Amino acid sequence: MLRYLEVKDGIREMIQKKEPGSKIPSRNYLCKKFEVARNTIDKAIMELEQEGSLYSVKGSGTFVAENHSRKMLNVAVILPSVMDDIYPRFIFGIEQYAPVHDINIVLFSSDRLPDRQRANVQRAIEMQADGCIIIPTLDSEQSFETFQKLREKKIPFVLCSRSVDGLDVPFVGVNNCYGAHMAARHLIECGCTRLSYISDKKYSVALERYYGYETAMLEYAGRVERGEMLLGNFDETELRRRLHNMFAKPDYPDGVVCFDDNTAAFLYVVLQEMGLRIGEDVKVVGNNNSDICNKLLVPLSSVSSRSSTMGKEAVKLLMKEMEGQGGETLFLLAPEIFIRESSTGKRVQMQVV
Repeated sequence: MLRYLEVKDGIREMIQKKEPGSKIPSRNYLCKKFEVARNTIDKAIMELEQEGSLYSVKGSGTFVAENHSRKMLNVAVILPSVMDDIYPRFIFGIEQYAPVHDINIVLFSSDRLPDRQRANVQRAIEMQADGCIIIPTLDSEQSFETFQKLREKKIPFVLCSRSVDGLDVPFVGVNNCYGAHMAARHLIECGCTRLSYISDKKYSVALERYYGYETAMLEYAGRVERGEMLLGNFDETELRRRLHNMFAKPDYPDGVVCFDDNTAAFLYVVLQEMGLRIGEDVKVVGNNNSDICNKLLVPLSSVSSRSSTMGKEAVKLLMKEMEGQGGETLFLLAPEIFIRESSTGKRVQMQVV
């Protein structure tokens, strides 16, 4: 066990004997008592404050909190990023449920790097987290052994949004296949006769959405043609080149299902460069229903990833795991499509289908 965790346990035992509102000994006293450096005491106290056992008053000291006797659960939430707006929504969903169930959230960002994700999982183990909620980075198979360490330490965890091949753990996500099927069907109902699917990434979620597009193509065979498809790992230069080639042809697609809203925004730029009207010459639907949808020149129709609901369901499922209840370990959310001008060709009040 790390030394600061031993110190943290010692301070916790100390405050259990004190009344709420009473002051704990100074940091200098605690350094001498536990024979550690000041930064070790600071780290232990900081975590006890995060858990709700202590609070500090500037210039006065550190005091025992009112709820110090209540058991707080520490849950590590490990995300690929905290910048994309779908992730703050995910956190918001967790925070709707966590505080009223005495759950303290410790947030980690992996910056989309498997190595950083492995380090974050290790940090969750070192802090003796009661559980973890993880949205894996791409190439998370590289972190497979690290995920297994959570099991060895008997720390329950839930994966969200995308799974990891070979890892049999509780999962919460959205039905991406059905969502893309909804998007394709909507474009067909809006009059499109040649549909394409575009993704500059090739991994599980991109494939699931492609399967949904293909299902719609089979369902409407004879009525709709399958346009040229882009599904691979492309940088911006290559994606731009391929899109220019696709829409320079006389039989360019008049409807496009995009992997996500950022891909749709990139497509917008290419279409505008080529003089094609979004929503009229080419109808477009994105995925994730991110904030960018209403900021684009032509508001973007998009399938919602329901990130907030996903976060709330993830923490509820994790609670069952931590309490040893087990039961259902797969929770798929039904997608929603938000209709805007990019697929209708005219200004509409936002509709949810």
